[in-house]
Amino acid sequence: MSGVQRTLSCLTLPCRALVWTVAAVVLVATGACGSPDSASEATAAQSDLRPPITAVSHEPSTPTRVVIDGQSAPTQAVATDAQGTLLPPTDVAQLGWWVDSALPGSGAGTIVIAGHVDDVAQGTGYAARFGKLTPRSTVTIDTADGGHRAYRVARVVDAQKKGTGGDAVPFDELNRLDGPETLALVTCGGPFVGPPLGYRDNIVVFATPD
Repeated sequence: MSGVQRTLSCLTLPCRALVWTVAAVVLVATGACGSPDSASEATAAQSDLRPPITAVSHEPSTPTRVVIDGQSAPTQAVATDAQGTLLPPTDVAQLGWWVDSALPGSGAGTIVIAGHVDDVAQGTGYAARFGKLTPRSTVTIDTADGGHRAYRVARVVDAQKKGTGGDAVPFDELNRLDGPETLALVTCGGPFVGPPLGYRDNIVVFATPD
């Protein structure tokens, strides 16, 4: 899937990159994390979440659930649309695994999982937990074959979707299919700034196999 721009969970990645409009993950940079209305402006939450492009994966190690501090969220495979936008499920209690990213247990590449941080009607999303994780926190990924893969948080990045320097979203890391196996949890964060970004930042949690 090289040469395609991706937008994930409010995350916008260049090249083979993801672009997230999530709250969605990942959804990042140029995408909006929901269109604000009078209610969302008052509550600093997003609304009118766009549905994801669902995907099918027959890989045994496809992620099916994320577990953090004993609380879990179903995880479904999602793909980018024709514009390279990757959106997580509109149900903020669920997460989306980017089907073109790495697989748990593969030994290489970045596994990208995104979720919405909130919604005006639904309230706080499961992905709001991402920004509260700290180094050494544990995240478990359940897979389609009944496996359980544990990851230890290495660092949490709060990046500006429109950042261009050290504050930019680490797209190169999110788009890796080689190098050490890494889990990346992506959502929106920072102040709610309204359209087109929704939230100013993307929160990216990087974790390594435990």
